[in-house]
Amino acid sequence: TLVAGPVKAKQRMAEKLKGYAEEGLKTAPFAGYILDPVRASVLCSGPAEILRVVHAFLRHGHRFRLPVCRVKNKFAIGDAAETDGYRDMLLCVHYTGRQGLSIIGEIQILDRRQHAFKHKMHKLYKVKRANAPTLI
Repeated sequence: TLVAGPVKAKQRMAEKLKGYAEEGLKTAPFAGYILDPVRASVLCSGPAEILRVVHAFLRHGHRFRLPVCRVKNKFAIGDAAETDGYRDMLLCVHYTGRQGLSIIGEIQILDRRQHAFKHKMHKLYKVKRANAPTLI
């Protein structure tokens, strides 16, 4: 099942840019580090299907002008506390339209049960990443 996600909010992108600048670990332009301005999820029924979907994108994404440019495997993170128990595969894809529009977007590939869990945990995630109560 494909679920379209919301476009990343302008305020959230501004927060990320500010954080990148303050870290001092990244070089400008910082906007190049935002890899998920547009997002979607692919909901799977178990680990075997997750692997099939990931492999299909890796092998055939270019046919749909969605070549994979980055893979983040949250199943490989050893400490579940680091991800609050949440696991998925994140694929960043580079879309180039027929008229030259080019954008990187994120496809989250996860189990259906994790998707339900993710929505319940989102408020906690906002609290965890906030630097001040006004940012919640």
